[in-house]
Amino acid sequence: MNVATGLARRMPSRDDAVEKATLPGDRAFIERFVAGLKESVETDRVALAHVEDDIDAALGERVPAANEITPLSLRLRSAVAQLVDIVMRETRDQPQGEVATAVIRSCKAMAEALPAGGDEGLGHLRRVALAAQDIIDQGVIDEDLFDYLADELAGEA
Repeated sequence: MNVATGLARRMPSRDDAVEKATLPGDRAFIERFVAGLKESVETDRVALAHVEDDIDAALGERVPAANEITPLSLRLRSAVAQLVDIVMRETRDQPQGEVATAVIRSCKAMAEALPAGGDEGLGHLRRVALAAQDIIDQGVIDEDLFDYLADELAGEA
């Protein structure tokens, strides 16, 4: 007889005596949680579908307005995280050479705290945009993925 068997014999089953806990509002909480997850996934799909446009907005000739920097940074951060994840899967968690350098550069940009704004916010936005562009330029990710996601979001896929 092992310890678990001996303990089970000495401890009576209390399942019948213990009522299942039901908290009011459990269902509402779960529905809000699931809705939040769906929104998060949709936000990530939008970020990845529009990553090239967001890179252009961050690095283009027109400097993003102060109120555009934070939302653009958040979308690009989401896209970069997904791009790194795709690259890691495609390289079986062993990127080599320039791909590894791009992944490391992206991770460093993502490790930065999101600045409140101003020049620091613009600098962070541009570092994240450059990291995204660097990952895309490695050729590991099929660029048709971005077109597919954009079409799917537009209802064409």
